[in-house]
Amino acid sequence: MDVLLSVIIGLSLALVLHELTHLLVIFYYKIPFKAIVLTKWTAFGFLVENKMYVNNGRILVLLYFLPLIWCCMFFIDPTEPFLVMFPLVNIFGGLGDMYNYFKIISIPPQKRIEWANSSDDKALKSVIWMKEL
Repeated sequence: MDVLLSVIIGLSLALVLHELTHLLVIFYYKIPFKAIVLTKWTAFGFLVENKMYVNNGRILVLLYFLPLIWCCMFFIDPTEPFLVMFPLVNIFGGLGDMYNYFKIISIPPQKRIEWANSSDDKALKSVIWMKEL
């Protein structure tokens, strides 16, 4: 397979699997959806009912760190461009997730919902596409 095509397919699949991993946690813990969005800055994501997860440490860890599991794909064959895209995409996507995780745990529990709602409002200002549920 052509290297460029392999990279593009790996990038696309890594983005989809990263977001599906977030979605898996959302479904498992039955966190209600508000919308699926595509924004200028945060790419693809989900707006959920914030009060359902912001004060639960287990959900926070799984929601923000579970997608990093795709970084393990690098160990299968690090010379394959398709597989190298998984750790690259998930490390860069994971940096945003880690920032949000450490930001939210540094805020007192009574202020977390307020911060999460204001983050949602900021994301809504840069929406390219949104599907409300």
